[in-house]
Amino acid sequence: MHQSRSETVSAQAEADATFANLSAVERWLSLAAGAALLGVAIRRRSIPFFLGGGALVLRGASGFCPVCHVLRIRGATVEIEKTISVFRPPHEVYAIWRNLENLPRFMSHLESVTAADDKRSHWVARIPTPARLEWDAVITEDRENESLSWQSAPGSDIEHAGSVYFRAVPGRSATEVRVALSYKAPAGIVGAAVAKLLSTVTDHQIKEDLRCFKAIVEAGERPTTAGQPAGVTIH
Repeated sequence: MHQSRSETVSAQAEADATFANLSAVERWLSLAAGAALLGVAIRRRSIPFFLGGGALVLRGASGFCPVCHVLRIRGATVEIEKTISVFRPPHEVYAIWRNLENLPRFMSHLESVTAADDKRSHWVARIPTPARLEWDAVITEDRENESLSWQSAPGSDIEHAGSVYFRAVPGRSATEVRVALSYKAPAGIVGAAVAKLLSTVTDHQIKEDLRCFKAIVEAGERPTTAGQPAGVTIH
């Protein structure tokens, strides 16, 4: 059957709209950032800058982001649960978690957590510029020395919930710490900032973050030597 030129153009436009998964603002930012990187690449004769700038220009021109595409397919949800044993009593371990401003010390995907009062706090994700992701969170359950739960406030750009449970290990001055984290982008709002955050909240990274937490609690500071054998198995 013969297809008119207008029908062909309309079909192509529909296909392009289906293929694209970035908003107009995200495409513009990608083009601007890509052009800036290409300018730096030309001045410095840098292949990494050239490749990065080219990728951003292609992203902006096509309107398609592979990371966002994968996240949408998977429901843009990250859910991770890990357990670790810390050689400190529950009240000491709980005290560190109860002050949520301590979290960026060992949670690598967080830049800062600022307490507004005893229940509310403001979170900033650690993601590359120019993207930025912030949200407010509210403590939903607080059982001293036993458990602590929080979730993002209504209307946040990302749905986040977390819980941590503390169980004394019988016969030892130790605490079993079980952490459950979930991040989910609200339907239709999966942008570059959310995609970058969710790409960093991985099973392996949270495992490493908890090892860092163990070192801070037991030794009072972050580990400084990479590659040291771990003293605990995280499930």
